[in-house]
Amino acid sequence: MDVEFTDYYKVLGVDASASAAEIKRAYKKLARKYHPDVSEEADALVKFQDVSDAYDNLKNDEKRAEYDQLRAYINGESQHFHGDPNLSFDDLLSSIFGRKRPSFNDFPVQDLHHSLEITLEEAYHGGTRQLRIGGRQGEKTINVNIPKGITAGKQLRLTGQGELGPGGKTSDMYLEITLAPHSRFTSNGTDVNFPLQVSPWQAALGTNIPVPTLGGEVSLKIPENSQTGSKLRLKGRGLSNGDQIVTLNIVNPRIISDEQKQAFEQLQTAFPNT
Repeated sequence: MDVEFTDYYKVLGVDASASAAEIKRAYKKLARKYHPDVSEEADALVKFQDVSDAYDNLKNDEKRAEYDQLRAYINGESQHFHGDPNLSFDDLLSSIFGRKRPSFNDFPVQDLHHSLEITLEEAYHGGTRQLRIGGRQGEKTINVNIPKGITAGKQLRLTGQGELGPGGKTSDMYLEITLAPHSRFTSNGTDVNFPLQVSPWQAALGTNIPVPTLGGEVSLKIPENSQTGSKLRLKGRGLSNGDQIVTLNIVNPRIISDEQKQAFEQLQTAFPNT
């Protein structure tokens, strides 16, 4: 049987006695180091996949226990399995994988994981992206549909767009959404935040002001006696079912004439305790 054995503990750089927490820490460290989106190493993608494979097989207690038995058998640390001295290597694999004499084609190919940075406008409206993705079989072009209202941290599953494995089996690809920084808006889950500068008289007297949103400009009512830091909500103007939160910032105009200075002096007289 042509099955190449991989020591997952060596791949992660931990001892076979490592705790689940130690294995998780090692995986996160190596995944960050070899992630194809940030690593400059030529074989980063292969190493990232190897690290992911190792963690997938060691993070589950039951799978890890079965793997440990196989590892001990291969390393000559155990001459039998489950107390049966007549159990062959093929029988061992049959016990672990639930079938007789598995071939290399029986081992599933791992899914691919990448991040996809999109703009807030793309998240709000949805859209289509064409991506060039590298893999063990080289680069390929894929079309990605971005759902309307998607938020940071969500994953898009692209069925059959992962690696081509033995026997023609193809894994899936998962794209984790990140949002690119925006010059005017910030996001918080499904809500979108927007800072709005208003003059002292607009805040004091109240008014209607045109405000940009991801879906276009709308009119926002500023209540009388609004203060810096006041938050106003535009329903349904965020991502998905979220809102746009407008935070007021009262800004004094720059005085450029004697007339304007006198106007502020009159205000000072009218509001002596302010």
